[in-house]
Amino acid sequence: MTDFPATDLILRGGIVYDGLGGAGQRRDVAVTGDTITALGDLSRETAGYVLDVTGLAVTPGFIDIHTHSDFSLLLNRPMRSSIAQGVTTELVGNCGTSIGMVSAQEVFAQERRWAERGGTVIDWNSLGEYLRRVEEGGVACNIATLAGHGTIRKSVLGFDDRPPTAAELTRMSALLAAALADGAVGLSTGLEYLPGGYAQGDEIAALAEIARDAGGFYATHIRNEGDTLVESIQEALTVSERTGIPLQLSHHKCEGKANWGKPRLTLPMMAKARASGLDVLTDQYPYTAFMTGLSVIILPRWAKDGSIEEMLDRLRDTAIRPRLLAEIEAAQWDWETLQIGIARNRRETQGRTLAQLGIDAGKSPAEAALDLLSDEEGWVAAVHFAMSEEDVEFILSDPHTMIGSDGVANDPASELAQDKTHPRTYGTFPRVLNRYVLGREVLSLPEAVRRMTSLPAQRLKLTDRGTLRVGAKADLAVFDSQLFRDTATFDEPHRFPTGISHVLVNGRLAMESGVQTDALSGRILRRTA
Repeated sequence: MTDFPATDLILRGGIVYDGLGGAGQRRDVAVTGDTITALGDLSRETAGYVLDVTGLAVTPGFIDIHTHSDFSLLLNRPMRSSIAQGVTTELVGNCGTSIGMVSAQEVFAQERRWAERGGTVIDWNSLGEYLRRVEEGGVACNIATLAGHGTIRKSVLGFDDRPPTAAELTRMSALLAAALADGAVGLSTGLEYLPGGYAQGDEIAALAEIARDAGGFYATHIRNEGDTLVESIQEALTVSERTGIPLQLSHHKCEGKANWGKPRLTLPMMAKARASGLDVLTDQYPYTAFMTGLSVIILPRWAKDGSIEEMLDRLRDTAIRPRLLAEIEAAQWDWETLQIGIARNRRETQGRTLAQLGIDAGKSPAEAALDLLSDEEGWVAAVHFAMSEEDVEFILSDPHTMIGSDGVANDPASELAQDKTHPRTYGTFPRVLNRYVLGREVLSLPEAVRRMTSLPAQRLKLTDRGTLRVGAKADLAVFDSQLFRDTATFDEPHRFPTGISHVLVNGRLAMESGVQTDALSGRILRRTA
């Protein structure tokens, strides 16, 4: 009989994928406490609990490299939409926004409104306090976080469109250093959003150097993902080249039909940077539509300048509106491709296109959009069907592309289920496996698992997660590789995937036989030197 510690759980009969790209092998898996303690033929061994997983895929738990679940963790601790996909670790604080770094300053009025609508009051004073709040109440998945540049900039410069003074940059640097000391794994920017988008290269590089010296990386939602995609990728590569910081290009995509095909330029740019010695990786979600603020999509830059209140004043100013409408309509939007996702004051608009809203109101779609933004106090989330399937597949075929949902952990039974969110929140990981492995054969199953496990673990420097081996933490997903598929749609986004049986987080069952246990066994994964 094999000599190993008294075993809590054995998964018996599964096809084990190690997360490193190796072919699946018939192996039993033993778990003791929070650790994998044995692999192989354990038919003669006993355990406190045995699960028959014969013929099912057993993989490391999936690591979602790009989420915004810091918006929902305090409200939605079981993270059911994540667990249902086999996700066991999430990286939050992306796109330049860190809810854990938001304070009671008036400049954060919009963030406070977002939080309060979800039942959370922002009363912490540092990222460390926020993470302890999450930790003390428990959470289903492991959580790592980035420090958001946009949040830092807003704390110091508010909505000013100018470079920071030397003193202001010192204050910004101190805020970043404090967040890194609290455990942030790097720096994120959201250069398409304001006020983060006011930053230029010197400011970003100065902060990136601080993150680099702490052993962190730089994740960026680039300045533009459409007309100036190539230039925006080059801007990000330049930051990495100037500072030597590892670079994560967030949710790589190409927006707008006129720009389709540009990934055939951007991926070689990344390859050239790697050949020169830079550490450059990217991530992607497997959909041809993205979701962001309607104002971000359709409003000209001048209309968005300043605070949300200043933007609303412009939208409501009858003297300004004709100019605004003229510029929006000159862009010749295909209003059928813009669909309202989240509008909490006018929920009847959710799921309808801007073309339909215009007909309903007897106005132009542009007028209907401005009215809705005004009614919603400036914040409306919209889905834009603006990407090509060919580009999605081309980006996914690159071995340096990992998977990130860009979602916010959700639950069909929570208040958040009133929002018509993007289906990526529930379907990203099974969609990759069902559509792009089983269906379109863009990836093999072992390679897809690598992109979801060891590759993001490498980026996060998680040496004990992301691979299925003795001594690794017991974060595991068990599913039928033929039946694991997404069911969430843009019309009905709050639907769990099918075909997943068990999920373990730190050795505890978060899902057993397809039923979630709501175990809160996740941990805060703080940066270590």
